[in-house]
Amino acid sequence: MAKSLAYFTGLLLSIMVTFNGLLSGVTNTYFSNVVYHSIGLIFFGIIVFTMREKLPHIKLKPIHFIPGVLGSLTIILNNIVIGAIGVTLMTAFTLVGQVLTSLAIDHWGLLGKKVTKPTPKQWLGVAVMIVGLTIMVL
Repeated sequence: MAKSLAYFTGLLLSIMVTFNGLLSGVTNTYFSNVVYHSIGLIFFGIIVFTMREKLPHIKLKPIHFIPGVLGSLTIILNNIVIGAIGVTLMTAFTLVGQVLTSLAIDHWGLLGKKVTKPTPKQWLGVAVMIVGLTIMVL
């Protein structure tokens, strides 16, 4: 189930990035980012409003806002890159970057995560991804 949901997430991300790149092309990178995040705010605002009794009361710290900043930066960079190399190469580079960063986080236990040493199969998967990306670029 989790692997199917992960695949579906990748599918949604590719579609989202494509549409956001289209919006950026007819407006600009920053305006499309505002539209994208405003729609998300409205969507999740409705969800939070309908579930308000189930939500825990927490005290937010500045570190809790980092994902929002990184998400906005990711969208801005995607919009800039899509115009130069297209959705396919942008997605391929992004995936390789995500996998390598995730392996580093697991390997060294960064960001408070438990240390998990990468397996030879994982390294082989990364090598295949890098070879595939190299072939795509050539």
